[in-house]
Amino acid sequence: MLSARPMHRHPNIAAWQREEDGSYKSEIDGFAVHVVWRSESRDASVPRGFLWKVEGPNGEKAEAAEVIEEIEIAMSLGEDAARHAAAEAGASAG
Repeated sequence: MLSARPMHRHPNIAAWQREEDGSYKSEIDGFAVHVVWRSESRDASVPRGFLWKVEGPNGEKAEAAEVIEEIEIAMSLGEDAARHAAAEAGASAG
């Protein structure tokens, strides 16, 4: 099922880098954000769209719970997750 998230979200980081495989990467406060495209599957129940993943410097991880139809929304949600994880990491360190 594709996400029903609002269409007005946009990434805030201008430094997203396109990778050779067509995915996009960025970094927020030491947390790597990666957005990948999942293409159509032979299984009609598996939707196509974008998925985001976040990895922190100490092995912290977060990922999309659902496929996102628009790349801008996937990037924005990945950025939000990275900021949240960085804030939590900072709070637990202090």
